[in-house]
Amino acid sequence: MNKAISSAAFAAAFMLLLGGCQNGVNNPELNQCAQQNFQCENSCNNSSINDSMTNQVCVAQCQEVYNRCKEQAEKLGDVK
Repeated sequence: MNKAISSAAFAAAFMLLLGGCQNGVNNPELNQCAQQNFQCENSCNNSSINDSMTNQVCVAQCQEVYNRCKEQAEKLGDVK
């Protein structure tokens, strides 16, 4: 199950990065958010037991940080 979660996290981060390239969006801040989220979730998966409450809380915290980062990155992208 942990490999499935890791694969899903990787796929999500990759799609965010790839999606940014494909739709013409040039937002390095958003790419940085996706990379940080990928690293955060990998750290959670490597430091806690699969499907444990600790892992779920860790991943949820990563996602909260990502959402805040994404919101700020999108605002920066609008400022041109």
